[in-house]
Amino acid sequence: MRIPLAAILRGSSPSRLRNPLRPTRPRPPRSRAVSGRGPRAQAARVVTGRNVARSAPPRRRLPAVRSASLFIVATGAVCAALGLVALRMDSVRLRYALADAVRAEQDLLDEQRSLTVEMRQLRDPRRLERLGTELGLGPAGCLIDLDHPRPCPSDVRAGWEWMP
Repeated sequence: MRIPLAAILRGSSPSRLRNPLRPTRPRPPRSRAVSGRGPRAQAARVVTGRNVARSAPPRRRLPAVRSASLFIVATGAVCAALGLVALRMDSVRLRYALADAVRAEQDLLDEQRSLTVEMRQLRDPRRLERLGTELGLGPAGCLIDLDHPRPCPSDVRAGWEWMP
């Protein structure tokens, strides 16, 4: 492959010069009016403001397919954002419900502790003995175990007329 000397001096790479896979565009010819040479150079030259000799390129509008796909993408993004907001709100609601349940559990545990203390005080043998003497009850002559019931001896039953 031969590389022209001018291309080497300009610093062009050989791949840019002759790459068969890359199409090359021809350069548009330079007009004399634009370049500033020739008799019409003064007429097209912009001195102040905007050059009205050449019209502005027309605005490119997005094709209908692009705007429709942009609308679909924007709608999807809004729906995804709303879904994330709904999940966040649900998470916050569940956290408040969990905090209420923990508070209710703590109240129930406190009530259970106080009831257990009251039950142990009511079942205290010294208290029951004192209460029995106040009511005029005598000491127990026969203890009956409810898990393994046995009949009481006959001499104990003699003092109780009301028992069969």
